Amino acid sequence: MSRRGLYALIGITAVGALVRFATLGVQSYDHDEAVTAARILHPSLFTTMNEVVDSERSPPLYYIFAWLWSRPFGTGEVGLRSLSALFGTLTIPLAYLAAAELSRRRLVALLAATFVALNPYLVWYSQEARSYALMVLFMTAALYFFAQSLRDPTPRTLAMWAVASALAICSHYFAAFLVLPQAVWLLSRSTARRRAAIAVGAVVLAGLALVPLAVAQEGSGRRNGFTDIPLISRVGELCLNFVAGQEPSPFAGSHAVDVLQLLALFGGGLLTAGAICLVVQRGLRRDRRAAVVAGVLGGGAIGVPLVLAVVGIDFINPRNLIAALVPLLILVAIGFGMPRSGRLGLAGGGALCAMFAVVVVAINVSAQMQRPDWRGAADAIDASAPGAQVFVVPRSGDDPLAYYLGAEVVHHGGPSHVRTDVIPVLSTNFKVRRPPGPFHLADEQGLAPYFVLWRFEAMHAVRVRLRDLKGNRVLSERSALLLRAGQ
Repeated sequence: MSRRGLYALIGITAVGALVRFATLGVQSYDHDEAVTAARILHPSLFTTMNEVVDSERSPPLYYIFAWLWSRPFGTGEVGLRSLSALFGTLTIPLAYLAAAELSRRRLVALLAATFVALNPYLVWYSQEARSYALMVLFMTAALYFFAQSLRDPTPRTLAMWAVASALAICSHYFAAFLVLPQAVWLLSRSTARRRAAIAVGAVVLAGLALVPLAVAQEGSGRRNGFTDIPLISRVGELCLNFVAGQEPSPFAGSHAVDVLQLLALFGGGLLTAGAICLVVQRGLRRDRRAAVVAGVLGGGAIGVPLVLAVVGIDFINPRNLIAALVPLLILVAIGFGMPRSGRLGLAGGGALCAMFAVVVVAINVSAQMQRPDWRGAADAIDASAPGAQVFVVPRSGDDPLAYYLGAEVVHHGGPSHVRTDVIPVLSTNFKVRRPPGPFHLADEQGLAPYFVLWRFEAMHAVRVRLRDLKGNRVLSERSALLLRAGQ
């Protein structure tokens, strides 16, 4: 790498780090992050691993890193999320190396690193206290060593590919769908097939070692709520998320947000199609070969689980497919960064970077494009009913609100009654029934953009059956109950 290229990569990585670290505390924890912070991570690593087995559906590697990270940095939003931000930042130079190895072109590698640095979906999960950023990091490393192995399949490069692939699978089960096409490609080569078989066998053994854990986690009784959404809708959401971020769901925001999402979707689609057309029409043989490799890997990581979903083995949640994004971005970078693409390629690459940057900025200024503000909702509940003992909340908010309120989720087998004179009810669909008994509506407060807080009061403390507040008795959405001790 030349000095100029090194400086450019350092600058791109610095921008990616700034985008990730500077806004770690802007958004509150969502449901899954609150589970990580409050229920999974314990003072004891042994207890933490037990929680992973009992309540998670992902391998343990991220939680080991998170447990170690939380010792000095804590489990607050900035402290815990900074681990994922670090993983996301390290992915940027790895994407450069992978693209440079595949294409043998510096401009392609710099464009790929820039796309990874600014892509809204990768930025989002670099600020999520879950395992996705770690999976992307190891899969990008595996892609780099895979590209090296295509050119020079030495024992070292194949061993490093196997290690990175195994670590990716230990981070998230869905990494296997990006490892699979790489393994098939390596095994299909006429040279070094025996070495490749050893490397692939090592990865298979690592995957098989996780099978008992995966079976135990799948048998924990948790249902896949995303399967209630039609598969075609989830595929459309995947395309939107890859260019416009995670939130909100399509056409669930304001007019301005809807327009931005549509522009990002069509703009991203047109630019991707344009990059592929440039490869087909102007690419040299090595450019086309590199594009085929990146396209097959990215497309395979999406296509294989989609085929399984069609035949009934459905685990398709868009975020599970995030590992496919890096090779797809490298594919676009090849189209725009080839010498024969000229000014048209530079214009296309610049347009995609600008579009990503606009979306990232919009996410940080638009509450509708952020995670639900459970932290703000908890503050409003505390301010409206500081002495309340029981809270009725949406099921999706039980863990984050329990985290911010210092309360506990009422599970089956908990207390049956509570004495209180105030019942705060938080709703996301604005349809609330009055709690049974002598309660009346004392206040209604809108908490933009998602929530309405209803405060029900009685003249004096009364004994309330908790089952009268559950289910659809008060909220017309699936609800949860929180109790705060010491009131």
